Amino acid sequence: MFSNPFSPIFGGKPGVFFGRDRILHLFDLAMVDSGSDERALFITGTRGSGKTALLEQLSIRAGKNKRKVIDLGPENTIEQLIHELSGYEEITNSITPQASISVLGIGGGISGGTVSKTKRFGREILQPLLLETCAKTKQGILVTVDEIQKVPIEDVSSLCNAFQMASRKGYDIMLAVAGLPYAYTSIIRHEGCTYLRRASHEEIGLFTWDEAASALTKVFSEIKGLQIDKSIMDRINQVSYGHPYLMQLLGYHLILKINELNPEKKHKVTEAELAEAEKNALLSYEQRALKPLFEELPGNEKQYLIKMSECIGEDRLVQTSDISSALGIPLNKLSRVRAYLIDHGIIAAPERGKVMFCIPYLADYVQKDKLITSIIDVIRQRRV
Repeated sequence: MFSNPFSPIFGGKPGVFFGRDRILHLFDLAMVDSGSDERALFITGTRGSGKTALLEQLSIRAGKNKRKVIDLGPENTIEQLIHELSGYEEITNSITPQASISVLGIGGGISGGTVSKTKRFGREILQPLLLETCAKTKQGILVTVDEIQKVPIEDVSSLCNAFQMASRKGYDIMLAVAGLPYAYTSIIRHEGCTYLRRASHEEIGLFTWDEAASALTKVFSEIKGLQIDKSIMDRINQVSYGHPYLMQLLGYHLILKINELNPEKKHKVTEAELAEAEKNALLSYEQRALKPLFEELPGNEKQYLIKMSECIGEDRLVQTSDISSALGIPLNKLSRVRAYLIDHGIIAAPERGKVMFCIPYLADYVQKDKLITSIIDVIRQRRV
């Protein structure tokens, strides 16, 4: 049995982290350089591009540097931060009410039982609390926020204002947030989010061929007793398109397949094993990544992608006029749909009047989904 370093946990912490060396290097420098732009990072990318994994790497590195680290999610973000800074998020004041009475002209007082009144802390105390914590923390603070697009803009604004003041006071503080591509534009346009407007924006996407090859070679070379030829490594690189999540899936299913065969202590990977791993990995990718992504889209955006997949040329580009004709809708009335898909990192516009898919295998998947939808429509019509 070979140890399996790959862990395709969607949106979670993988057992092995791929690449992003430039960003990690700049972050390391920023921890000791108070004037670095990377003291505030805004990371964007499509699902599966490794945003959460990258945030976790930043947290690990900051922790090793003795920095106080606070990792936050998109739910009740400000309350989470207040709790982490103070150790509590509400305060209870006990009061003993006095009731004045008069009986037969004689005055007196009766003490009632103790009553508790709870006050929940809100955004208004975040700034002074952050400043107080900064003053007490010698090694500095890093706060990370994942899925920033889900955080209410008022909370993002409060976060920015608090960090702006802490920076102004000269405290050693860093902020890293991550979200889908459209989050960046919508947040930096908000008047109260100037701090993130000045943040270093890192758009992470597919690895280049060389980046993916280097990462895969490093991981596989550390699996003791496993031999893998360059041709098979190249095939994994090709099938994954340099997509971090797909790379994890392919590696995981390959080692899983090999281990099912009860291999010897030394084993050379075969093309048959890789072919089986490809099939299982792509099926998992469809179900765990493509299906939820497509199902979450509004109806018009789904139809746009379906027609777009039907009009793809040999260069994998699509004329927007062809999509318009296929849908029977004027081009100007599709601008909102097109903008939505671009903002969410699902398609891109590499040339004027042309679009292309940004997510591996999505073009093929929407065709499959179209067939499934057609079958369901027939079933419903015939009441089967």
